[in-house]
Amino acid sequence: MPLHRYQDIDWSCLWRQAQTERSWQPKGIADWDGRAASFARRFGQSSYADAFIALLRPEANWSVLDVGSGPGTLALPLAARVHRVTCIDFSPKMLAILADRADQARLTNIAALPLSWDDDWRSQGVLPHDLVIASRSLAVADLGAALRRLNEFAVHKVAVTDRVGAGPHDPEAFAAVGRPLNPGPDYIFTINILYQWGCLATVDFIRLEETARYRTIDQALARYHWMLPELDSRETKRLRAYVRSIAAKHDDGSVSLHPRHVPTWAFITWRPDQFRR
Repeated sequence: MPLHRYQDIDWSCLWRQAQTERSWQPKGIADWDGRAASFARRFGQSSYADAFIALLRPEANWSVLDVGSGPGTLALPLAARVHRVTCIDFSPKMLAILADRADQARLTNIAALPLSWDDDWRSQGVLPHDLVIASRSLAVADLGAALRRLNEFAVHKVAVTDRVGAGPHDPEAFAAVGRPLNPGPDYIFTINILYQWGCLATVDFIRLEETARYRTIDQALARYHWMLPELDSRETKRLRAYVRSIAAKHDDGSVSLHPRHVPTWAFITWRPDQFRR
């Protein structure tokens, strides 16, 4: 059997192939607009931002470009710690929530632009920043092109988070409703692409082990609808049974969920001057 050299593996090609085999599809603008309010509430209560910023160790004089900023999960706490933040997101409603929250917090050092990965950022006035981050926003058509774009706009550092395994998808929920789960390529593809391009990337992990709490079991059930869309009546019944099996009721009527799966994200950083492509 012929042996292949590690250096000859086309990780970008393998990534594109693995993308076609996954059991979910990237969301469009309308999808994210529809999820903007619930997304902001859910991740506003998560420990994710604190963990990300602790690993990032931002400096007060930094300018930060936040690609796929959403409703400001990272941009808002970062703006209180750095010189300025520029946010890019293709969802107008996400950026509207970001603007409202920035006003409420009296943060005046955040700029937001409705741009996608495919837009010409420079023509819209985006310049290189000290730090470029892409938090959970690498579900793109071409991973290699996205990494090159991030590197192009970074002066000192790039930081991204990418899925580990199933990431935010709960494998036991998929099994409960009888659907297969192929989450697609995860962080190891990103690491290997960077390695082949000369980047000595560092990797840490963010494990979201906090317990989610909801006012009602129906609200808890809705937590799963984004990962299991278009459920029929039989699947909905099975999902409800699963959610009840991992739910604990509290004296105030609220419920908390305790799934065995712990969502994990790889926190990856590199210096742009190492990039060979």
